[in-house]
Amino acid sequence: KAVVSTQSTGKKDLAPQQQPVSTASPAAPPKQYNECRLQLRLPTGQALVNTFKAEDTLGDVVAFVRDTAKLETFGLMTSFPRKQYQPSDYGFDLKSLGLCPSSVIIVSKQ
Repeated sequence: KAVVSTQSTGKKDLAPQQQPVSTASPAAPPKQYNECRLQLRLPTGQALVNTFKAEDTLGDVVAFVRDTAKLETFGLMTSFPRKQYQPSDYGFDLKSLGLCPSSVIIVSKQ
């Protein structure tokens, strides 16, 4: 199609109709994270920061908290999105739990 436009000289020109240019780029493949940086907020207010492998499980994080903070019974949760983790979640890797590349986990007394 062509659009007829009249310039100030009165001559008719055929101008090609412009197509809208899409600014959306094709969807990039999801990034593959190999590491997971976690900030663990302890009940005392102290923060532990550690980098885990993306394939490490939540159970590995539990063991880290037990060894480092000397806590025996505690719960794990995230504030956004709000999620309270159960012992049944401890076998899942950090990547599948959506904790990579970095997250804040709240350690609560039980």
